[in-house]
Amino acid sequence: MAEAQLSLNLDIKHDASLSDFAGPGWMSIIDAVRQLHVGLIGQLYLFGSPETGKSHLLSAVCESFIEMDKSAICLSLNELIHTDVNVLSSLENFSLIAIDDLEVLEQSSQWQEALFHLINRSREGQRQLLFASNKPATELPFQLTDLLTRLAQSPSFKVPNGHDLADRQALLQSILRRRGWQFDERIINHLLTEGPHRIGSMMEVLNYIQPMFSNLGRSNISKAVISDALRTIDEQTLAAELADIAQETQVDNDIANQDQHTMPLDF
Repeated sequence: MAEAQLSLNLDIKHDASLSDFAGPGWMSIIDAVRQLHVGLIGQLYLFGSPETGKSHLLSAVCESFIEMDKSAICLSLNELIHTDVNVLSSLENFSLIAIDDLEVLEQSSQWQEALFHLINRSREGQRQLLFASNKPATELPFQLTDLLTRLAQSPSFKVPNGHDLADRQALLQSILRRRGWQFDERIINHLLTEGPHRIGSMMEVLNYIQPMFSNLGRSNISKAVISDALRTIDEQTLAAELADIAQETQVDNDIANQDQHTMPLDF
């Protein structure tokens, strides 16, 4: 398994754990993951907006399979779409195949067909499949309807959007505990209440501020350092919000352009 991951540059991110998703909004999804563990379900489909923790969860599920002495591989189709489609060959030997960023396959009927055959081979070998996308399977604009049928057969869950404070708090506490990081309570509370709500963005801000404290003992943290951290959280949160607005604007423009191209002509 290690050789396959090395050749594909698809190493599992070991900084992810199912304990990160202990918040109430994730309970039904984690229950489905447990059913995936024991083979009660063969495949699972997750969808939701960008930066809501889908990729982090896929890594955590793969890690949990490895801890059970099973093999797992995590594919980001966003990274693979411009490579050789044969990269999907023979992956059905893994106990779990986690496939992220499904929506990008709209660009390639060849990749859609390759994924369809991978799903069929995995089913024949009774392997587990985990999918993630920003859209429900019924809204994916794929030309290969047989692939859509396969995906739609998965139990499907929309991931939480991060607006629930309890979800963010559970994830933050789990990550801090696993990494052995300790922050002043004012920083943690500010990140939870004033920082980004989306899990991916919150983790990016956390990684951004941590180096500010890496060479400081707890007794050496001054009010000035804490103030700098709070200001950095605000700045990074604003940047994340502006990025969200730009992305939403682009999506609206794409939809408007599609509608314009499909409008009937008046004669």
